[in-house]
Amino acid sequence: MKKHVLLAAIMSVCGLSYAQQRNVSITIDDIPNVHLAKADGSSGLLQKLDSLKLPVAIFINEANLKRTPAAEKNRQLLKSWVLRDYVTVGNHSFSHPNYAEVGFDAFKEEVIKGEVLTKELLKGSGKSLDYFRFPFNSMGKDSIDFDRMQQFLKEKKYISTPYTVESEDWLYARLYDKALREGDAAKAKSIGMQYVETSVKIFAFFDSLSVATFDRPIKQIYLCHDSQLNTDYLPQLVQKLKDQQYNFISLGDAMTDPVYKSKEHYKGPFGFSWIYRWIQDPAKRRAMMRLEPQNMEIHKAHEEMNAKK
Repeated sequence: MKKHVLLAAIMSVCGLSYAQQRNVSITIDDIPNVHLAKADGSSGLLQKLDSLKLPVAIFINEANLKRTPAAEKNRQLLKSWVLRDYVTVGNHSFSHPNYAEVGFDAFKEEVIKGEVLTKELLKGSGKSLDYFRFPFNSMGKDSIDFDRMQQFLKEKKYISTPYTVESEDWLYARLYDKALREGDAAKAKSIGMQYVETSVKIFAFFDSLSVATFDRPIKQIYLCHDSQLNTDYLPQLVQKLKDQQYNFISLGDAMTDPVYKSKEHYKGPFGFSWIYRWIQDPAKRRAMMRLEPQNMEIHKAHEEMNAKK
């Protein structure tokens, strides 16, 4: 069956009739982006989230605080994130290494080192550090590494955090930053709008795939990053999803969906959606992955940008 025919078949399974039942948790990785801190040390993205009034979960790399000399200002920036009432806090390792590359012992130290300041900032807040997300969503080079680290996280009382929807916002963000640096506002706007439009298509795809796989819409978990792109365009994406009657829920609420107890049939270094990981047949998994909407114009632009370095 040709790609477009199979994709149409998947998308027709739910027929968008499940709109009233759609739920998504927004999760943001690589907090805090100290390079985007304003003169007063505040985060533009956090200010946008204040106005959106929806729950989010953040995943912290404490090494980010050392990326600029303003140590105390960066500490206060992180503190402003973790103490927001609507923010669920997670550990994303200290310096964002790839577990499959560094191995168990080095990565275990990254987990431990990555929680020190965050736990200090959370004291007296009534919050706890319950979640961990792997950098690059790389769970280890094989099933042995996978099982070993999962056991360690369990001993540390961490919940290993999945995601189901991701739209390569990091790739759009790099192109967006370049356009802004070059003063090309029109190009930056085009990139931002393409990010929103492609993300909406990807949400529709994974909603349809979840219905085709589980006979119902699941509580989705969206992964994005702390960037200027999301500062400027995440509110627009949120509004587009609201227009389609998405309900925005906390990470804890999303994780109550029984789907997150499904067996992971893929245990390896690649960081793709958990919906694919729950598909047992590797051939079927690969076939579904090939159907995921792609913005080839953006991919080409990113390849060209990298080639010029």
